[in-house]
This record gives sequence, C-alpha cells and structure tokens, in this order.
Amino acid sequence: MIPEHLRNFLRTTIKSVWALDLLVLLRSSPSQAWTTVTLNNRLRASTSLVEEILVSFTRHGLVTVEADGTYRYAPSSPEIEAMAAEVTRLYGERPVSLI
Repeated sequence: MIPEHLRNFLRTTIKSVWALDLLVLLRSSPSQAWTTVTLNNRLRASTSLVEEILVSFTRHGLVTVEADGTYRYAPSSPEIEAMAAEVTRLYGERPVSLI
C-alpha cells in the first residue's frame, strides 16, 4: 500500500512513468548538470515531453535551472527529498504497484 502523502506527491508532481523515470535518473547523479538533449537521449522520450516534466519539477522544487540552461536535481526542502527518495525506493522494489 502506498501512503496517502506519496499518492498526493505522485498525483501533483510525478504524473507519468516518464516523470518517474526522469526523477530516478536525476536523483542517481545529483551533482550532475543535465541538458534536455542528454536527458531525452537517456530516456528515449521526446524533447518536448522532457522539457514539460522539467518545468513541472522546477515548479515543484525538485530541480533547479542553472545559468547555462542545464538542470540539476536539487530538492527545495528535506520533505521533498524524503518523498522523492521514498518514491525512488518504491519504484525499485515494487514498480508495478507504484505505476
């Protein structure tokens, strides 16, 4: 069973499997700055989809946009990091349940 606070986080912030995969990728290398092209190549998604997810992640405090236009995983609070960590853990353990 997925806790209600995580369900809310998924509904408002991680709205698709693509977003979930992007979150896992960004969290795996938090110090790395990513371009949308690199992220698109890694996920094999469309550039517009990756850009849309990154805008949402920026708005929800999961990533920051650097001066050079790259993106970096940078949760805006310990609470957001805790939820992202929990979602990532659950995705690794029970992906079908999470999806």
